[in-house]
Amino acid sequence: VRARLYHDAGFDTWEEIARWQPEKMREKLSRYIKETGFEGIPPTPKEAANAVATAKKMPRIVEW
Repeated sequence: VRARLYHDAGFDTWEEIARWQPEKMREKLSRYIKETGFEGIPPTPKEAANAVATAKKMPRIVEW
């Protein structure tokens, strides 16, 4: 469910997640849930911080 929430809300790459501050990302996900009726809850502050930290560590595999 969490992966679908992130993807549907526009966080579809590690690079996109890495660009955000965790609290701003949570706010965007909360808005998305309210606006769309998505059945789920936003990540906790700790989960959001972990997602952003992990995204920043991921190697860039595809280069343009």
